[in-house]
Formats: sequence, structure tokens, C-alpha cells
Amino acid sequence: MIKILIVDDSAFTRAIHRQVIQNEGYQAVEAASGAEALDLFKKEKPDLVMMDLLMPEMDGMDVTKKILEIQPKAKIVICSTDRQKTRQAEAKQVGAVGFLTKPIDKKKMADTLRNILGC
Repeated sequence: MIKILIVDDSAFTRAIHRQVIQNEGYQAVEAASGAEALDLFKKEKPDLVMMDLLMPEMDGMDVTKKILEIQPKAKIVICSTDRQKTRQAEAKQVGAVGFLTKPIDKKKMADTLRNILGC
């Protein structure tokens, strides 16, 4: 089964993402912080990571970079309220394969997951 790691400090946001992921037939694993995300990434080896940008202690860009150091082919989709094109370009530059703006459109999220995962 395809496994997706949800990284967001908001329990509410994680619940929304989990609902979409499970409705698509994927398994969801959740992390509430960057440090927890790194630990779970190593243990769970997810097929894709949904990454929040604004988190305490370690922001999503830093976590993305660290995950890509561990697994250069990791698939990471940034999810952020920041709609600036420069932020989206920065995400792509560090290696993210997608960028979704919050509040998340559930259909767009599901379509993005299917396109990136090829199923």
C-alpha cells in the first residue's frame, strides 16, 4: 500500500489531509514537527511527503532539504498558505515535486497525489 507522510503542526490540517489520503486508498502517517517528520521518514519510508512550510523549530524548507539528503528521490509536496510565486519557485528549487496552497482543495490534492504517484 502507498504510504504518505503528512507533516503539519496543525492537528486540524493533518486530519483534513488524512481524510483525502485515506479516501484515495493510501495509508497516512502523521508528524507534528520537523524533527518528528525526519524520524518517521527514516522509519516508515513513505512514498510521498505532504510538507507544511511554517512550523516551529524547523520550517518545511529545512525539513525538505534534510529528507532529500537522506533520500534524493523522495517525493515532497509543499502545502502552505503562502501563495507567493517566489515561495513556490523556492520549493521547486530545493527539490519539491509539487506545491498546494491552503486551504487545500480536496479534489486538487487528490489529483496531485494521483499524478505524482502515477496511480
